[in-house]
Amino acid sequence: MGDAHGALRGSIACDIAVIGAGITGALITDALVATGRSIVVLDARDVALGSTSATTALLQYEIDTHLVDLTRMLDATRAMRAYRACAASFEMIERRFPDSLRLARYRRRASLYLAKNESAVPGLRAELDARRGIGLDCEWLDAAELAESVGCHRPGAIRSSLGAELDPVQFTQTLMADAERHGVRVFARSRVKGIEPNGMGLRLVTEGGTSVEAQHVVVCAGFEAGKFLSREWADINNTFALVTEPLDDAHRALTLPLIWESARPYLYLRGTPDGRLLVGGEDVPFRNAAARDLVLPRQVRRLAAGFRELFGRDLPPVAHAWAGSFASTADGLPMIGPEPGGHPRVLFALCLGGNGITYSIHAAEMIREHVEGRSHPLDDVFGFARRAYNFRGAENFSARARD
Repeated sequence: MGDAHGALRGSIACDIAVIGAGITGALITDALVATGRSIVVLDARDVALGSTSATTALLQYEIDTHLVDLTRMLDATRAMRAYRACAASFEMIERRFPDSLRLARYRRRASLYLAKNESAVPGLRAELDARRGIGLDCEWLDAAELAESVGCHRPGAIRSSLGAELDPVQFTQTLMADAERHGVRVFARSRVKGIEPNGMGLRLVTEGGTSVEAQHVVVCAGFEAGKFLSREWADINNTFALVTEPLDDAHRALTLPLIWESARPYLYLRGTPDGRLLVGGEDVPFRNAAARDLVLPRQVRRLAAGFRELFGRDLPPVAHAWAGSFASTADGLPMIGPEPGGHPRVLFALCLGGNGITYSIHAAEMIREHVEGRSHPLDDVFGFARRAYNFRGAENFSARARD
C-alpha cells in the first residue's frame, strides 16, 4: 500500500484538510467522517510510512511523567484525569475498532516498569501508591519475583495489568482504507509547506505548487508539525530500535510483558507475535536525520549491551534495526486543539512522547468536538491551555517513543 496513493495534481477544496496520514491522522480522520463533511488527507510520504512505521507500538496508560510528578506540575485532579484517560483509551479503541484491531494483531499485555537500581525503589514505591490511590490496577514485584517471572535482574518493578500491542502500520492502513470508502480523498507525496488565511477559510499550499482550500485544518504531523506553530512546544529526540531473529523458544516472546525501566533514557522491549524480541531506547537529542542514521550501529550495540545487563545473556541475532525521531513536551502530555493566538480553525493533534497512540485515541474525539464547535472535557488536561500553569524547573521525564 506504500505507493497506492498519488500526489495532489491540482488545486481542490474540502471542508476539512488533515495533514498527516499516520496513526494519529487515521484515527482523527475516522472520527471526522461521522461529521458528514468532505475530508482531504495529505502526507509528505504515504499512509503509515512516517513515524508510524518506526514506532515499537507499546500501548500503555503509563505516562512518561510519573503521576506524583505530574501532580506537582499540574494539580492532583488534572494529573488523575490524565492517567485515567490513558487507562480508558484501551476500552475505547477496542469498542470502536474490533475488526481493525484483529487484523492488526492487537493483544492485551501486562506492563513491567523496572527500578533501574536500589536508589530508584523508593520513588517507584511512592508511584505505586499514587496509582493505586486513583484506582489503577497495579502491584509490586520484588527481585526474586522478577527473576522467576521474566528472568531479568532488577530490585523491583511496578506490574500493571493494563497494556497492549498491535501492528501500527496495518492498523493505520486499514483505518485509512475504510475512510476512503466513505469518500475521504488521500494524497501521498504532497508535503504541505504553509497554511494561509483565505477569506473566511484557509488555504494549504504544497511544495508541488498545488493548494487545498478548507474550512478547518488538522495538523497530525508529529514532530514535523513545528513549522505550523508560532513557538516551540516540545523537544525533539532520536530513538533507536531493533528486532531480533525468531527465538528458539517462541513462546517466551509471546508471553513476555511490555518492559521499560526508570532510567532516563531507558531500555524498552516487548515480544512480537512471530516470536521475536523488539528492543528500543538509547535516545539522544535530534540534530538532523543524517546524523541520527549515522549513529545507528553504535546505538544498536548499546541496546544489545543494555539487554545483556538486564537479562544476563546475549541478545539474539538482530534481524533489522532502525532510528526514528519524536517530540516530547515538558510534562509528557500531548497538545491537542487550537494553538493560543493562532487561527481558531487550525487544530493540532500533537500526540507526542511515549504515549502517542494512547493520546491519539482521545485526540480523535477532541478534534471532532472542536470542528463541531464544542469543547471537550479533556481540553484543560491535553490542550494547549494547561501550559498557562507553571512548569518552570520541572524535569523533563519524556525520554522515549514507546508508541
